[in-house]
Amino acid sequence: MRRRRFVIAGSLPFVSSAWAQTASQFAGRWIGNVKGLGDAEIIVSGVRPNGQIEGKMVFVEQSKSFSFGDKLDIVNSINHGMVQGSALTIETAMGGTYRLNLADGQLGGEYLRGTTYKVPVTFRKAM
Repeated sequence: MRRRRFVIAGSLPFVSSAWAQTASQFAGRWIGNVKGLGDAEIIVSGVRPNGQIEGKMVFVEQSKSFSFGDKLDIVNSINHGMVQGSALTIETAMGGTYRLNLADGQLGGEYLRGTTYKVPVTFRKAM
């Protein structure tokens, strides 16, 4: 039994550092365009250990800004974003959900709103 505990405890730093490396790849300012909404920015200032992102989402042409919070809050313009592996899901206070995947230095996927609106989106990291 003692050996098994050592193996599990010994692997925790590797898991932690691998997760931190993946999470840090999401940090930064991402720029894209969402059909029907215009230019958009996702600013990720941090990723919590549970995968929840911190930061804000900005729609430049509409002069709207939404903070990321613990839960979706439409009244107070708060989005909710979660990282799981290389995937980022954002529930928006404007309505709809972004399902994005991190690959080749960009966040690509789709924006869905209701049952009828689904558009491809790509966000590139600003340098």
